[in-house]
Amino acid sequence: MSKMKKGHTVSQETRRKMSEAHKGRKLSERTEEHRRKMSEAWKNRKPMSEETRRKMSEAHKGKKLSEETKRKISDIRKGHTVTEETRRKISMAHLKRFGLV
Repeated sequence: MSKMKKGHTVSQETRRKMSEAHKGRKLSERTEEHRRKMSEAWKNRKPMSEETRRKMSEAHKGKKLSEETKRKISDIRKGHTVTEETRRKISMAHLKRFGLV
């Protein structure tokens, strides 16, 4: 948001128009083109510096998951199986990552 518009309030008429424009729209609705662009942007991002990675690691250390969060993760993972092919792919990715291939 520009500095000029910060704190700017819009009229009730504008609010109504904005509301109408967004009715029935879901956040997950993305066009195929939008999904492709997001994918390309992710692929072309700059890698994080070691300093940034260290800072993020420090920020997350010591965080405890609540029992509810642990239960939700557990429920989602139950019944999930990984095929042999997927296991091989994961294994190769790890080997490549650590320069063992």
